[in-house]
Amino acid sequence: MKTRIVVVSVIIAAIAMLGGALFFNTFKRDWSTETTPSTGEAYYNRFFALQNILKNIGQPASSGVLLNKILPDLDSGDTVVIGDDIGSIKPDDAANLAEWVREGGHLVFSPTAYAKQDIPLLDELDLLANQESKVTCVELSVSGGKESMPVCGSGFHLKKQALAHAQVMIGDNAGKGLVFARVSEGDGTVSMLSNMGVLADNSLKKQPQQQFALRLLAPNFGHGHVYLLYELIGSSFWVNLFVRGWPALIASLLLILGWMLMRSERLGPLVPAPSAHRRALLEHIHAVGEFLFRRDGGRSLHQLACEAVLARLHRRDPASVMLKQDELYAWLAQRSRLEASLIEHAFRSPANAAAFRGSMTTLARLRSHL
Repeated sequence: MKTRIVVVSVIIAAIAMLGGALFFNTFKRDWSTETTPSTGEAYYNRFFALQNILKNIGQPASSGVLLNKILPDLDSGDTVVIGDDIGSIKPDDAANLAEWVREGGHLVFSPTAYAKQDIPLLDELDLLANQESKVTCVELSVSGGKESMPVCGSGFHLKKQALAHAQVMIGDNAGKGLVFARVSEGDGTVSMLSNMGVLADNSLKKQPQQQFALRLLAPNFGHGHVYLLYELIGSSFWVNLFVRGWPALIASLLLILGWMLMRSERLGPLVPAPSAHRRALLEHIHAVGEFLFRRDGGRSLHQLACEAVLARLHRRDPASVMLKQDELYAWLAQRSRLEASLIEHAFRSPANAAAFRGSMTTLARLRSHL
C-alpha cells in the first residue's frame, strides 16, 4: 500500500515538473508601453509638454489664448511663443508687440504656416521679403552631432536689412527659403520657425526636439517669464460666448422659457372639479324605484316589496305558506313584535304617497326581522 502511494506521488510530481518546465519554456514575461489619448489640458494645449519641461528646469512658464491680456504685463526679459495664425492679431496689438520686442522682448512665431497677406505683425516688424514660399526640409544635428532631427515647412526669406541683423539662419535664403531664423530687433529678438509642430507635445518626446526647443528659447532664458499662446481667440470667453455662441444661447433661453411655462400656473377658465365618489348600483336602484312609482303611483313597486317579504318568510319558515291574511298578519306580528293592524295596513295597496312611504317602511322593518 505504501509503495503504491509513493509511486503515485512520484508520478504526480513528475507531471507537475514537466508542466512547469513546458509553461516557462513556452511563455515569457514581456513589458509593453501603450500611449493613451491625451485628456484634460494636454488634449487642447499643444504647448502643454513644453510648459511642463520649462517649469521642471526652473523657468517660469504659462499657457493661454489671450494676447491682449498678457500685453500689459510683458517685461523686457519675457518671451512670447505664438502657435496660432499671426494674421488674427489686431493692428494695435501688433504695434504694441513690436514695440515690446524692441525694448528687449523675445518673440517666437511662424511667419508662413498660418499667415495670410497683409499681416499687421509682419508689417510692423518689416523683416520678410515678398517671395514665393516653397516647402523645404533641413536636417539639424544636435547632441554634439550624435543625433539629428528634421525641420520641414514652408520656407521664408529675409530682407537685406534683416540679414544684417540675423544671428542664426537655417536653410537657403536665396533658394527655397529658411526654416529658422533669429534676428535682432532693437534690444530684443525675433525667432521665426517655419513649423511650430517641433514644439508640440508629441514632438517633445525625443531628446533632440527638447534640446532644439531650449536653444530656440535661449535669448531670454532664465531672465523672465515664457508665455505660450497655443491659440489666439482675440477676446475673452464671455465676449466670444455672446458673439459666436448666440445660437446656443437662444436655444437655451427657449428651453428655459418652456420649462417655466410648464411649471407655472395655467391661465384661463378653471378646470371643473372632479365628480364625487358614487355608487353606481345604488343610483340605478334608486332610478328604477322612481320610475316604477311615477308609472302607477307606486303600486307595482309596493307589490314587489310585499312579494319579497313573503318570499323571505317562506324560505325561513316553509310552514308559513299555509297561512292566509289574518293568520299571516298575526304570525308576522309575533315574529317582528309589530302590531298586526300595522302589518295588515302595510300589505294593502297604498292610496297616496304618504301611505306608500309608511307601507314601505313597515315592510322593510318586517324583512329585517325575518
